[in-house]
Formats: sequence, structure tokens, C-alpha cells
Amino acid sequence: MDDRAPSRRRVLVGAASAGAVGLVALAGCVGDEEEADDVDDEDADDTDTDDDADTADDDADVVEIETREGEEGEPDFVFDPVIADVEPGDTVRWINTDGVFHTVTSTDSLEARTESGEFNEELSAEGDTVEWTAEEEGLQHYYCEPHVGFMIGTLAVGDVDDAEFEDAEEIHEDPEGVDEDEDDEDVDDEDEDLEEEFVDMTGEDVVTVETRQGEDDEPDFVFDPAFVTVDAGTTIEWVNTDGVFHTVTSTDDIEVRSGGGDEFDATISNEGATFEWEADEPGTQPYYCSPHAGFMYGAIEIE
Repeated sequence: MDDRAPSRRRVLVGAASAGAVGLVALAGCVGDEEEADDVDDEDADDTDTDDDADTADDDADVVEIETREGEEGEPDFVFDPVIADVEPGDTVRWINTDGVFHTVTSTDSLEARTESGEFNEELSAEGDTVEWTAEEEGLQHYYCEPHVGFMIGTLAVGDVDDAEFEDAEEIHEDPEGVDEDEDDEDVDDEDEDLEEEFVDMTGEDVVTVETRQGEDDEPDFVFDPAFVTVDAGTTIEWVNTDGVFHTVTSTDDIEVRSGGGDEFDATISNEGATFEWEADEPGTQPYYCSPHAGFMYGAIEIE
């Protein structure tokens, strides 16, 4: 049932039906006015169309979600709100308010956190925004690639499954979801792997490290070679060979791949882009790619 007021055309048609005999008798008198009435009717139709469009626009809302630094008891960075209720047709707008490089990357699983292809956009500087329109009911999860270990969010679009929603809430309460003992064991295993993966490139004046897509059981993107041993004074040149946006960001600890950049923080955003750094001080300099911090990292061992 249409609750809107009837258009002028409907009113006119109703009057004509009720007084058909009278209109036939007066046909000669009103003939000159028919053209004007038709014009009025067309104007009324146009007005109805505009009203319908305005009503449709008014029904859609914009839901805003900010990126910000975490507060006491929160991870380093968070989406705020972390869980948002939206309706089909609503526009979700993410806003970068902390000035840190983030992404808004859709995923089908908050546990796996691999890209689903629904959206993957960058919020690279303060004030940047990303928009997405919710179309289907259900849960739509997403994460930030540089901070994939803890920066996640969920959109509850329309009616959602209660059990799935409760599962998502539990993950949001502990986004890192790693037992301390298991975490320590993983770190020890990784340290052993790092020792095995260092490539001896001493004696070279310039060492080239390429970015490329992973193969077989490798991650989606890798530095190649990721871990190298060089002489002090060697120039390290990173080259983008896959055309994907990457950064080369220093860190003090290979296990802490967020923030950082004290030694260097360069963007190699397209194929052929390069960044050079001279390895002056003996020691080990870990680094990572901000957008792919969860799996794309390496280290320079300087002798």
C-alpha cells in the first residue's frame, strides 16, 4: 500500500470517472483547457519523481569510523567504533585521524585475516577517507594490513547471525589471540629461521633487494633476498619489481612491525621505484613493509 499522497494525475482521473457524463456534456466548453491540463499533469509527474528520489536519499545514512591511537588497555591503533551497525544501502566512511598509514582491507575471517577482495583501500595520511556502500545483510569484517595483528573491525549489516556475531565479539576482545607461551615458542622458532635465511653478500659495494610476489608456500609478497649480511659502508638498494605499493620501514625489533621508521621510512609505490640506504654502523637493522607488515619483512646484518 502506498502511503504517499496521490499525485495530481490520480486526483484528476478520479474526478473524471465520477463525473464522466457531465464531462461529455461539457466537452465543447473544456476542449480549450485540455492542453493546459495535460501540461499541469506532466509537471505533477515530474514533481512526484523528484520526491521519490529525495525520499530514497533520505533513507540512506553515512556511518563514520575513525582510525586513532589506542588508549589504556587498547592495542596501539584501533578502528573506532570497532563494531558498527549499518543497514543495506548505508555508506560507511573511514577517516584517518591519527596520521599513520593504514589500510581498510576486507576479509571473510577475523582469524585468518586474508584479503577477500570486497575492498582494499589506503588511508595514508590524516584526513584521508575511504567509503564503501553496504549492499547485503550479514557480517563484513576488515583489518589494517600494516597492523594486521591487532587492528580489526566488523560491520553488522542488517540482520546478522547471533552466533557469528558473538564469535566476532570474542575475537575483538582479544584481537591478537595468542597465548604467551605459544608466542614465546614462535619467536624462538623464527629466530632460528632468520639465522638460516641470511645470505652472505659481503664484498659487494651495492646490494639489491627486490620486492616481488610470493611463490609456492611463500607469503603474498616478499623482499628478495630478505635477510642479507653485508660489509659496513655497503649501499642497500630496494627495488619495486611487482608494481604493488610497498614501504621500506626500519624497526628496532623484528617482532614489532608497527610505528618504527627512526632509521628510514621510504615509499616504493610503483614498479621501478627505488630506495637506497648506506649500511654504516655494524649490527643488525630489521625492516618491514607497512602495508604488508604481517608477513613482509627482512634484516640487514652489517659486519
